Amino acid sequence: MEHIVIIGGIAGGMSAASKLRRLREDVKITVFEKDEHISYGACGLPYYISGVTKSHKDLLARTVEDFEKRDIKVNTQHEVKKVNHEQKMVLVQNLRTGGTEEINYDKLLIATGSKPIVPPFVPKEAENVFTLKTLSDGMKMKEYFQERENVKRIAIIGGGYIGMELVETMKELQKEVTVIELQPHILPNYDQDMAEILENSLKERVNILTGEEVQKLHIENGRVTSVITDKGEYEADAVIVNIGNKPNTEFVQDIGLEMLDNGAIIVDKQQQTSIPSIYAAGDCATSNHLLLQKPVNIALGTTANKHGRVAADNLAGISSSFQGILGTNVVKVMEWTAAMTGLTEKSAKQKGLNFKTVKVETNSHASYYPNALPFHIKLVYEEKTKKLLGAQILGQDESAAKRIDIYATAITCGLTTEQIGMLDLSYAPPYATVWDAVQVAANAAK
Repeated sequence: MEHIVIIGGIAGGMSAASKLRRLREDVKITVFEKDEHISYGACGLPYYISGVTKSHKDLLARTVEDFEKRDIKVNTQHEVKKVNHEQKMVLVQNLRTGGTEEINYDKLLIATGSKPIVPPFVPKEAENVFTLKTLSDGMKMKEYFQERENVKRIAIIGGGYIGMELVETMKELQKEVTVIELQPHILPNYDQDMAEILENSLKERVNILTGEEVQKLHIENGRVTSVITDKGEYEADAVIVNIGNKPNTEFVQDIGLEMLDNGAIIVDKQQQTSIPSIYAAGDCATSNHLLLQKPVNIALGTTANKHGRVAADNLAGISSSFQGILGTNVVKVMEWTAAMTGLTEKSAKQKGLNFKTVKVETNSHASYYPNALPFHIKLVYEEKTKKLLGAQILGQDESAAKRIDIYATAITCGLTTEQIGMLDLSYAPPYATVWDAVQVAANAAK
């Protein structure tokens, strides 16, 4: 019987395991997961910590027992320490007992995800320093922040997506929040003129410090008491480090896999690596960028699940391909929604493209219907053809989250701003203006 080994039991890995079993009943499927939890919605962790999501069980998609019923062997707290691709063998350590075992495979899927980057100034011994990636991280943070009333001042190092989601989390818990970001503005993946709209709105409630580099965490009695930057010192009862993630691929660095500089495993459209019989999916793997036409590593749960499904097809012997991504994402920060897809003005400049931009402010729905709110929309498009290259939306109406999907679809299909302006989109006063917000911005492109 063919043996498929999957390393990693969260989004990409378990998506692959589930579909593979649906496709093939005649293969043996074994999953190894380093953590004690599997198949959960990691994107929901900030809401679990704040109490909006009541129980960690609500984040679980399926349990080990659910997979066992489908004849998928799942081994939690088992870490793959080494891959021998010549002998098609993995060396696995049982983290409960410390024992190791060699397991042979016919095909291997690496879906180990990513882990937070921890800078050298972070001491290992401090009890009040946190990173957020796994369900175990979230459970630890929830207990600490909800049960300790004396923890009032929170310093968040890094103003990216997770950092800004945690701003809302900590404000829900009635904490005083300071965000320290090395770049000139929060949400570094956005253009500065867009990010500053959000930043300016938050500054009365959140201490946002941009362009500051953290140099040291001051510790007393095993606890951080302040954060020291190149511009000042800020007292803190707890620190959350969120300066980015890197692929969990150290254990295969020496086996000859083609990788990006950050350690992401380069795969083709079938999720196959440069070594036959080894596939990769999720945050540890690359995707083809639909505009740049090169492998990129953009860690998103949506992408991980798609990777898993395509990998399962090809592991089962069914030809399937994943065409690529635009990096479409959305983040909720307090009452604001920020969404983007494709290229920003900044990234288009870096690529040396001939492009133009347009920026508009328009309403979420008809002004005469109650609670119409403004959208700030910025488009990047080719100067000559007017093909859309990228879009950013900021607004206090949550429908921004789905309007970005219109732009993502338009870029994928190669539409111009003129074609977007003439799309047959729905209209009723409670939901849109007669020219939808996405079309108002597109029609402004000259």
